Parts: sequence; C-alpha cells; structure tokens
Amino acid sequence: MDLLSGHYAMLEQRILDSLAASDLRHRTKSSTGLWLGPLIGLSALITFLKEDSSYSEICLLVGIAGGGLIISCTCLYARLMMDNTAAKDFHLIYFLPAIILSTLFLLVGNKGLLVSVTWGLAFGSISTWGVIQIMANFPDCFTLGEATAVTHSIVLFLLSSCTNLPLRYHLPPIHESDIITSILQVIILFVIVICVLCANFPLLRRPAQFYSVTIGIAFLVVIPVLHMLLDQSPLLWILSYAFSSSSRILLLMYWAFCLFLATIAVVTQVLKSSHATTSIRKIFHILSVLVYVPGLIWEPAFLYLASGIVLGLFLMLELLRILKMPPLGDFLQKGFSIFADEKDSLISLTPLYLLCGLSATLWMPTENMALLPLMSGVLTIGVGDTAASFVGSKWGKHKWLDTDKSFEGTSACAVTQLILILGLAVFGCVESTSLLVRSVCSVILISLVEARTEQVDNLALPFLMYLCLTI
Repeated sequence: MDLLSGHYAMLEQRILDSLAASDLRHRTKSSTGLWLGPLIGLSALITFLKEDSSYSEICLLVGIAGGGLIISCTCLYARLMMDNTAAKDFHLIYFLPAIILSTLFLLVGNKGLLVSVTWGLAFGSISTWGVIQIMANFPDCFTLGEATAVTHSIVLFLLSSCTNLPLRYHLPPIHESDIITSILQVIILFVIVICVLCANFPLLRRPAQFYSVTIGIAFLVVIPVLHMLLDQSPLLWILSYAFSSSSRILLLMYWAFCLFLATIAVVTQVLKSSHATTSIRKIFHILSVLVYVPGLIWEPAFLYLASGIVLGLFLMLELLRILKMPPLGDFLQKGFSIFADEKDSLISLTPLYLLCGLSATLWMPTENMALLPLMSGVLTIGVGDTAASFVGSKWGKHKWLDTDKSFEGTSACAVTQLILILGLAVFGCVESTSLLVRSVCSVILISLVEARTEQVDNLALPFLMYLCLTI
C-alpha cells in the first residue's frame, strides 16, 4: 500500500511540475485529484450499461462517449507525465481518443461516417486539449481533476444536445421528460452562446449592447426554435405543466418559501458586510436538502425542469457579476466577496458545484433510476458534508493526519447519511435489501473520502456515491 501511495505521489508531482512549467496555475500545491477526472465518463458509461433494452439513443451515445472520456483522461495524464512537455501545445496523443470515439460512434452508435468522424474529432479533442485550455483561461480555479470533470460534463451536454435537438426537428417530443430535455438544452445553449459572444466581442460588455443582444437572441432565436422543435409554445407548456397538478403547485409554493429564506440570508449577510463562515454557507446546503428531498420523492421530472432552469439562471447571474452589469452587477459582486471561500477565485464555482452535484443524477439520460442513487447528491453534500462541517467546527477535537478535518466531523457525516437512508427504508423508499447494505458501505467510504480529499466536495462526492450505489 505504501508503495502504491509513493508511486501515486510521484506521478502527481510530475504532473504538477509539468503544469507549472507550462505556466498553468493549479488550485492546490500538492493534490491533482487524478482520481476525480474519470468519474464523469465512468458515471455515463455505467448509466448506459445498467439500462435495459429500452435505452434511448441519447443514453447509448452518452454511454459510448463516457467510455471515450475515460480514454481521454488516460491520454491527458500520460501527456502531462512526459518529460519536457509543453502542455498547452496540441499533441498527437490527443488524437487517440478522437480516433477511438469516431470508431465507436460508427460501429456501436450506428452513426454515419461523416457524423462519426466529426463528433469523434470534436469531442475527443475537447475532452483532452480542452482541459488544458480551461486551466489556462481560469488560473487558480481548478485542480487537474476538477478541470477534467468540468470539461467532460460540458462534452456530454454538447453531445446529448447534438443528438436530441436534430431528432426533435423531425420528430417533436411527446413524453414530458423529452419535452423538458429539449427546453433545457436550448436554454443552456443560449446562455453558453451569450457567454462566448461576450468573451470574444468586448463591445457586448456594455449594458445597452449586452441587453439588446441577449433579449434579441431570446425572442428572435430561442423561442422560435423551441416552437419549431416542440410544435407548441414552450412558455405556455411550462405554465400548463407547472400548474396542472396540485402536488406541483404545492411544491412551487414551498420552493418559493425556501427561495425567500435564501434571499433573506444573502441580503442579511451582505448588509452586515462580514465574511460568511463555513457554517453560514452550509445554510444553503440545508435549504437545498429541503428543496430536493420532496421533489425527488414526489415530482422528480418537475425538479429536473426546475434545476435546469436554475442552472441557466445561475450562469447568467455569474456573467452579470463578472461583467459588472447593472443593475445587479455590484450587488452580486458584494455577495461573491462575502460568501466566496478559498476554492473560489475568478468564478463563483461553489454554488454552481452545489447545484450540479445535487442535480447530476437527475440529468443522467435514464428514467429507470432508483430513488437512492437519485439522492446521491443530497446524501453526500446536502446531509453528510453539512453535518461534518457543523460538528467538526463545533466539537472537532481529534484531527486526521495532515488535514484540518476531524474524526468527530467524519463520524457525523456518516451517521447523518445513515439516518436518512434508514428513514427512507422505513417508508419503503429503498428498493432492495442488497441496495440498503451497499449504501451503508458506500456511506462509510464517502465519509472517509470527504475527510481526506482536497478536491471540491460538491463535485466529487455525488458522483462517487452514485457509482458506489449503481455498480
């Protein structure tokens, strides 16, 4: 075990030296988070493998891409471990994932030759070289593992959009989940386009031009495209869907109350002009649990729609903050200054990671997921991480070696998750005894990882828990 740890530490140091030689500023000085990199691809692949014969085309292609992302991750790490390497330069090894992905899309995905080669080259290149570009453009924001996970998530989103939206042009969606997916993909693509335009055209960073272009694209492109894809008004469909069920109406009122509490917490802290402690930031984790648990149990599709819309809103608000765009820019910057922790630098990543960690399983291309894997994010970062932070800061006396995490905090992390799982089992929400036993072992593992890792908990723990409960 010591021999393996020594080799792993040596590989990490070689990669850190390679990144430093290429002037890529890593978020931590000692931990690259290599283990985090393959989690996104592995989660996508396992999701497909666990599906029955009724899987969708999106699930198939995302599963294929997941396997390709694991290969991309391996090639990227191999490239960074080479001696005298210039990480920012495009290298021949980056073509290997592109070739493999093209072959898989052609032979397994039954896509045409042109589509397979185009997708393989595009997504294979982004999944390797794109990681380096993210680290170059956002210094001190990511570890290598975090940058890989973020890049691979973007790749899977773009692939699913390229698969789904052209299909909806010829065959409008009928099922609620398909309609929601199409709406969310167009909304997120819209926000991405606005971000890219602002990054490349400084003129658009002025308020008049920014709002003119944003509103113009929304009304002249986004809404007409959704009309064409859905064969109906997207706005009317969302309103009809939200208010067609008493449970959804009650959830909306309940979520509005939770939003009100969150807003009060933010405004109060900003007015106090004092930096938020870790315990204060965990208030949002508690509110997230209160939002997600009822939604996951009673209306997962509605929560899926809401979480995607909130993601688009978060991205747009972050853009307004970075551009200092009136009228919200200054207030958002004050909020960032007060609530940012040591892992936030240029971008307010912590709330985005929290939302994505809680919602990641909802966004998987499957409709056959059991409740417990669906709650991976709620269990790990909503319940476990919050309890570990609170108990550790108040009563943590005995520290783990080389870390400020405590045994008491780790115990609280495990116990609170087990209490929630056993509560779900009592009410018949856990499908089988074997899954219950596996969840207990998974909770212990996740709690130990939470205590030892330097990676962002909100990003790493939900996917690790999902894999433990699914494999």
